[in-house]
Amino acid sequence: MRFPFLFSATVSLLCLGGPSHAQETATIEIDAASPGVPVNQKIFGHFIKGADNYGIFSIPHPDLAAIEEGDGIWNPETKAPYADAWEVIKSYRPGALRYPDGLPIHNHDWKKTIGPVEERGNRKFGLNEFMQISEKLKSEPIFVVSEYTGTPQDAADLVEYLNMPAEPRYPWAQRRAADGHPEPYHVMHFEIGNESWVDWRKIGKPQVRPPAEVGRYASQVAEAMKKVDPRIRCGVPYENENTRWNREVFQNISPAIDFAIIHTYPVKYGGGDLEDPKESLLLEAMMGSGYTTRIDLNHYRKEIQEFSGRDLPIAITEYNMGPTQQGPDIKRPYRYTLAAALGAGDYLGRLLDPSAHVETAIYWSWLNGFFESVHTYAGHPWKTREKLSVPEFRPTHYVFELWARYRGSTLLPVRVEAPRLEFPGITTMKPAMGEKEQPAELLDDRNILEGARIIPNAEENPKITRNDDGGWTIRYNGLTGRSYPSLLIKTLRELPLEMRPPAPGLLYHVSFEALWEPDADSAAANLGLGVMDSRGWHASGSAIAIRGLQGAHQWTRFTDTYQPLPDTEAIAVLARVEGGTEPIKGTLHVRDLRIEPWRSASYPARPSLSAYATRSENGKKLHLLVFNMTLDRDIKTSVSWSGFQAGSATYSELNGTSAGAVNRDAAKVGWAAENAALKLGSATELHHVFPAHSATGITLEIAAP
Repeated sequence: MRFPFLFSATVSLLCLGGPSHAQETATIEIDAASPGVPVNQKIFGHFIKGADNYGIFSIPHPDLAAIEEGDGIWNPETKAPYADAWEVIKSYRPGALRYPDGLPIHNHDWKKTIGPVEERGNRKFGLNEFMQISEKLKSEPIFVVSEYTGTPQDAADLVEYLNMPAEPRYPWAQRRAADGHPEPYHVMHFEIGNESWVDWRKIGKPQVRPPAEVGRYASQVAEAMKKVDPRIRCGVPYENENTRWNREVFQNISPAIDFAIIHTYPVKYGGGDLEDPKESLLLEAMMGSGYTTRIDLNHYRKEIQEFSGRDLPIAITEYNMGPTQQGPDIKRPYRYTLAAALGAGDYLGRLLDPSAHVETAIYWSWLNGFFESVHTYAGHPWKTREKLSVPEFRPTHYVFELWARYRGSTLLPVRVEAPRLEFPGITTMKPAMGEKEQPAELLDDRNILEGARIIPNAEENPKITRNDDGGWTIRYNGLTGRSYPSLLIKTLRELPLEMRPPAPGLLYHVSFEALWEPDADSAAANLGLGVMDSRGWHASGSAIAIRGLQGAHQWTRFTDTYQPLPDTEAIAVLARVEGGTEPIKGTLHVRDLRIEPWRSASYPARPSLSAYATRSENGKKLHLLVFNMTLDRDIKTSVSWSGFQAGSATYSELNGTSAGAVNRDAAKVGWAAENAALKLGSATELHHVFPAHSATGITLEIAAP
């Protein structure tokens, strides 16, 4: 019997999280007789950092942890990996490694990272050190090429250095040989730019290209690189949920662009610790984020195909399922929770499906980073590079190890029947309700900003003027750095109940037109408009930024959606400018600013249980990974398989004290069982209870003849 490929869940019960429920039941059926398809090992990718954060983020000096140590992987004294970090990355079995970074690539000059170490200053971890790691791990390297530092010729020189034979006609390849690697590296995958809709450089002149120019320039760079080595493949960034930007980029790419680059950070929240019910909703959002993001990828692919005229594959070169909370007093960073780890693990399984057209997935980022899975520094790496005697492990560490241990070479079809969970939505996560997707629905065509309170602004830079027609004029008189002045605040309590929180699925559609008139001597600007909870970002963690207004050299329409929190009582509209040290001069005009109430589009109710099966290369083992993505429900499951006679079974289970556990103090996360024996019901069946908020790996070994 053949099942729908990879994963199919049948609705057996609709339910909401909350009080403890009776034990529920499910079935998992594996079609081991199927020939299956090869497991795409590049889905299990990770980051190796080597670019300097200085001038990008708030670090006040060169980031020595990154440029000397690769954020803790490389020992510059021994010129070899640190033992603890090396054992961890080996245990993940990464199929791909991305280098040298994301946003810090904006300042990165690859030519400063090669040559004798003693001639590189602080850059002791460079290109060749990274390639040593990649080769030892047998991982596919993915290089990010800066769109702001260097020229197309510099990018072509990089390809020559990496891929061409060390002959006089290839002087950069001869440099590689002189650096100790005579044979070409044969690097095949390159990203042209990183999140090209922003430029966070704080020193000098930021340079955000208009979207059409992003597509044309990326194509120019790719064409120069392919003149050196036509075998390589190049990608260009795609911005989720920004149709206008994507249309202009992908309508202007050439055939030299081979894939679309997508970064998926589905759960957005920047505030502090929450209390129930909001905390439970956020934990459920993280656990279900792999399911919902996989559905979103289908929509993104259709948009890319429409705009480019080609069915381009996707490279997910950054992903994470936790939110970007900031602040010193956070007791439980939600990005480190077991819920976020389970969401990431389930996402990896869904990306293995060939119908996703995903070539690679890179976790941001495993070592000593904001979303780290392992921490090895004894203090903040900007201040000290002393190491802990024993690394600290976040819950995602165990998910990556579980996938490494229970991952074969052939992907098999699986059918799952399990309860489904309804979810009302929170922050940017849309509701999951019923049996099919539902489109967004306009609740009322009113502009809810009518009657909003205008915020007086006495500042001269920027100077904000409210026009007689209800629009705004914002004058920048040599402004440097960042500025976020508020324009107005709207209290929501006078709106009808269905148009204000906590109405399920409520979102606000924001639209306006903008015109930017820069002075002749102005630096490039990063201009935008924002909508946020009036309590502020750090208090609420709820906001959106509508960027790219600096590209509006004629009246241009901008749109986005804002999903308020259940307890949002008022919203604020603010201007945004993100500049560097060079002065911004010019006038921004904004008109026809509207916010309309909508009911969000929704996903089908999500499965409580997901399962992924693979077969070992020699055919003697079946591996099964099962994720229970509930807050409080153990699920008694019948697991059966065809085309394989099992003689024994073992399992490992990842779990914690709660879905919100971060493996700190009493909130522990780790192995509840590790390589333990599991009783078979027969050679083709077993029964097992998968506990709430758990990930379980099972290995079936073929019966002896």
